[in-house]
Amino acid sequence: MVLTPVVMAVGGGGRMADLNWEYNLWGIEYAGPTFIKLCQWASTRADLFPAVFCDRLSRLQDATRGHSWRETEGTLIDSFGKNWREEIHIDENKSPIGSGCVAQVYKGNLKKATGLLPAGQEVAIKIIHPHVREKVEIDFYLMDKFAKFVEAIPGLNAEFLSIKDSVEQFRLIMYPQLDLRCEAHALNKFIKNFSDDDCVRFPQPVMSHTTPNILCEQFIKGQPIIEYMREKHTQAEKTELAVLGVVTSLKMIFEHDYVHGDLHPGNILVDKNSKGQYRMNLLDCGIVVEMGEDDHKNLVQILGALIKKDGILAGQLMVDSAKHTEATQKDVDMFCAGIQKICFEDEDENFLEKVGEYIADICYLACHHKVKLESKFINASLAVEIMEGIASALDNTLRVQEIALPIVLRAEVMYNFRKVEKSGWIDSIKKWMGA
Repeated sequence: MVLTPVVMAVGGGGRMADLNWEYNLWGIEYAGPTFIKLCQWASTRADLFPAVFCDRLSRLQDATRGHSWRETEGTLIDSFGKNWREEIHIDENKSPIGSGCVAQVYKGNLKKATGLLPAGQEVAIKIIHPHVREKVEIDFYLMDKFAKFVEAIPGLNAEFLSIKDSVEQFRLIMYPQLDLRCEAHALNKFIKNFSDDDCVRFPQPVMSHTTPNILCEQFIKGQPIIEYMREKHTQAEKTELAVLGVVTSLKMIFEHDYVHGDLHPGNILVDKNSKGQYRMNLLDCGIVVEMGEDDHKNLVQILGALIKKDGILAGQLMVDSAKHTEATQKDVDMFCAGIQKICFEDEDENFLEKVGEYIADICYLACHHKVKLESKFINASLAVEIMEGIASALDNTLRVQEIALPIVLRAEVMYNFRKVEKSGWIDSIKKWMGA
């Protein structure tokens, strides 16, 4: 509030502008891990924020302020005892290779063979920051109060955007990240889900060396995906990676119902597999989104209807899946008609190319007609938008719709098959054929 008018007064650039951004970045880091996560997300939303804002805040994707070696060693002793050096080697004279808002990471080696990994295997050792749990508690207290304040503003109808519900869901997503064993289990599930895909890889966790405060996992080498957004790489390389990223995120959402909730560019490394194909290595799996069968089925149907430009069906599905609504039948009809109008007016575009704009328009309609959108639908849509933003930076001509439609149709067929299976028709047919 103080520095921005000064920067504008001196022309909006130069050393004063740099100092202003440095102060803002320091303030975000000081505010706590939850706010850092929010700003990491904001830095990927070039459709919502100015380019300079996204560029400056993108620094939060690479590194944030860490903690001292003395605090790291204290955590190692608490977890493995004073003889921890007999299990893991860490060069104490080297700085961490990365620092996030919840933990920082060191490179090391296993002293003994463990599971599938041999002695000498390079590993990444993630150490949780001291007092991070207390900081997250404070963050969510403030966010909860802010959400209640916004929803209480008369005439705004903000309660129909599920702001408070979104904060609560973010809390449920964020808290497991504070126990690093949860990330290890998430890694194992992602590895299983993509076991037949040579172009997607996750680090193998070392469960015997993982505790609530320490995660030991296979060290993966690669080039940050942000490097491929620059001119030195060919457009064919960029397009290959863009398609791979979109397919990977859509599979998570529509086929697996297990979504990496922190897929910003800083968590994606690129290398090549044994076949010479580009491979995405997805790191930092502390935040995952899993909806459950009913909510996932609703999501598949809603996004499927939007992709196929059936706004009336999409709107009705949103209303039917809402746990609370004050909308009259007239409001419902106008809400559905509004979504159909969005689909019709955007005929030359496709839903997955403009997720951010669609969601903004749908949220406006929800407020106006008092239809409370489910926070899981909004969050899953934003997960698509984040990956679409990365893909667009690699290839802005990519037609995401053409890639997405077969995946969405497979998910719809899967649920239709389950419906038939539950009805008992299949068993009846089997008995009839056996007879």
